[in-house]
Amino acid sequence: MKLIVRRGGGIAGIVARTELDAAALPRQDADEFAAKFDQAGLKNLEESRSTRGMPDAQLYDISWEESGQQRSLHFTEESLPEGVRQLLGWVDGRAERVESIEL
Repeated sequence: MKLIVRRGGGIAGIVARTELDAAALPRQDADEFAAKFDQAGLKNLEESRSTRGMPDAQLYDISWEESGQQRSLHFTEESLPEGVRQLLGWVDGRAERVESIEL
């Protein structure tokens, strides 16, 4: 499984991209990644991209690839579910993640 998170918006409009591929993780960590992904419930969520009244809102584009399938969801900072927020915090703490800036 591969998770790709694009965070953008705000005044500067810079988009930060974070990617984590389970194939780059030791087996135990890959299993933990899968468990945290399942706990976040992304597969069962519907996206929310309403930014009405918030012109500088932070936006999240969360994509994942699993078993040849790809899916993406979009959230604002305010609509980001707590379980997903915890998953992203875990991913941000991984040394194996790949980060870049999209201009």
